[in-house]
Amino acid sequence: MLLSNFAADISGNPDGLFLTYTTRQTDRVRLIEGRDGGFVELQGSPDMVLEILSKSSETKDEVLLKQGYWEAGIPEYWLVDARNEPPRFDLHRHTSRGYVVTRKQQGWVKSAVFGQSFRLVVQVGPRNDPEYTLEVR
Repeated sequence: MLLSNFAADISGNPDGLFLTYTTRQTDRVRLIEGRDGGFVELQGSPDMVLEILSKSSETKDEVLLKQGYWEAGIPEYWLVDARNEPPRFDLHRHTSRGYVVTRKQQGWVKSAVFGQSFRLVVQVGPRNDPEYTLEVR
């Protein structure tokens, strides 16, 4: 889904986003319906945005989008880098001075948006491919 925020001058397709029912009922977001039905764009500030790093997106995800999402007032910015072992999973929380990485407790990171703790684990699959699981507690 396209995410746009005019105040922060951002527009793009994040790898994931989430908004609560409460946020949906406010004027903080507006869902735009497509010509053929269904929502195709979210204007405003969802509760969480997720980006997955790649070689070609490092600067965009770690600098440009991080700043833009912060200016848009998005409470949590999740950033995943699965290119190395172990994978990096950072949950950035919005503060008045920018995003701050939430400290992990024994590998778990607490999300204020979801009210749960998460960790990203990787295991070797049956074909020796990595299999990623986002665990919740």
